[in-house]
Amino acid sequence: MQEKNSQNANNVISRLKSLLKLKTDIQLSEFLNIKPNTISTWKKRNSLDYETVISICDLYELDLNEIFLDKKSGTEISGATPLITKEVQFQYAAGADRKSLMELVPKFSFPFIDIKNSQAFQVVSNNMFPLIDENSFVVCSASSLAEVKDNKVAVIVTKTKGIFLNRVSPSGFKDDQYVLTSDNDFYNEVTLNNSEIAEVWMVKGVLSYDVNSDSKVSFINDSLKKIDKFMKKNEITD
Repeated sequence: MQEKNSQNANNVISRLKSLLKLKTDIQLSEFLNIKPNTISTWKKRNSLDYETVISICDLYELDLNEIFLDKKSGTEISGATPLITKEVQFQYAAGADRKSLMELVPKFSFPFIDIKNSQAFQVVSNNMFPLIDENSFVVCSASSLAEVKDNKVAVIVTKTKGIFLNRVSPSGFKDDQYVLTSDNDFYNEVTLNNSEIAEVWMVKGVLSYDVNSDSKVSFINDSLKKIDKFMKKNEITD
């Protein structure tokens, strides 16, 4: 009886929203790519489209036991990712009073991003256009120079030269150098010594920022969810 009750449509929907960090049924319907009234129908009839629910659990590695049987695995997904806007990037790169800065910057809970190892950086130029637009955000996971390979896109925080968003690859000339290239041919390559690099953040997703849209930020990467007007409500200044 306990397991049967745990599979009640309302309970499953509630746990699914909780794990995905979604607050409303409408948000969940958008995430599942179904009509908003479909979830209301599920609740009313106490039925589910198991194929849809299981497919989303499989895609994002959600524990089916936790979703359907309320048997927790003991792990949590997602958390609050700091958003490093362009206004504070100089201060971030300088490293002065970093702790106080990180307490002030806005944060957002992205599904499936590890809170301890993620940050989102606002893009300050069109050097990666058309892949990434200026003013958009790149959602990154903490990495290291040892993991830089295959010309992957990364955010490089240097000790004295600021923050770079480029394709990064080891130099073919010196073991302690890395070459930063852009998708936009207008921008030149940048060469950095290992000793100049303070942090490496691998880009995992891209957020489009449209100042002419009522929804200020919308997701390009389909593993992330929409932030409706989030930046407008959480602006910070120097």
